[in-house]
Amino acid sequence: MTLFLRRRVFGVPVYRWAALLILVLALVTLSVFIRGRLDLDWNVASLRGFVQSLGIWGPAAYIGILTFRFVFLIPTELLLVAAGILFGPVHGTIYAGLGMFFSGLVKYIAVVMIGRDALLNQLPDRLRHWVRSMAEKRMSAWALMGVCAYPFFPKHVFQFAALLSGMSLMVYVVSVLVGSTVRAALFATLGEAIFTGRGLILVTLILIVMIALPMTIRSWRRWVLAPFNSSHQRQAPKGRMS
Repeated sequence: MTLFLRRRVFGVPVYRWAALLILVLALVTLSVFIRGRLDLDWNVASLRGFVQSLGIWGPAAYIGILTFRFVFLIPTELLLVAAGILFGPVHGTIYAGLGMFFSGLVKYIAVVMIGRDALLNQLPDRLRHWVRSMAEKRMSAWALMGVCAYPFFPKHVFQFAALLSGMSLMVYVVSVLVGSTVRAALFATLGEAIFTGRGLILVTLILIVMIALPMTIRSWRRWVLAPFNSSHQRQAPKGRMS
């Protein structure tokens, strides 16, 4: 049984697929329960009306969930699309941008309170090696801004790398805020388009271009994928010796 759970499907262990399935079923069950209790119709008007009825607590709860999304294990992209559904493209961009900005501040506080060396020791070897190299090169504000604006990519490792490399708080704050706002605007607009049907093709094309275009630039692609490829590069000499 243990061996079966550790088998990989599409590179992911079976037990993680099982956990994801259980989570999805739990969310479906919860949504059915909430719908019955609150007599909600799952459409934009009904959901937005429900959120608006919460007053300031609706946006506050959303920003809090997005800020600490790593605790709830909710995909960031799903929350960003939900911002457009629940609040519309304008307010959705504001709330989602704030949530990701505050998430970046949480990382800054963690670096200050825990300490650079303690955090580095908790990183896997491949990431520790990459972060140390980034500390020597000093990540630029434009680089961090671009990573934060890129639609699909884990931002955490780059934000930690920027902080651990000695980036000043002001530069870090501006970079994260601007990049996060761009990303939030894209997904909030996508969420609005999905549920209204207006401009969906255009927004989808913009999303595809924003994902694909940077990857056509070799220097960007190598830099962005560096922390994830470093382990393979470091293991290559061992493979040749065997």
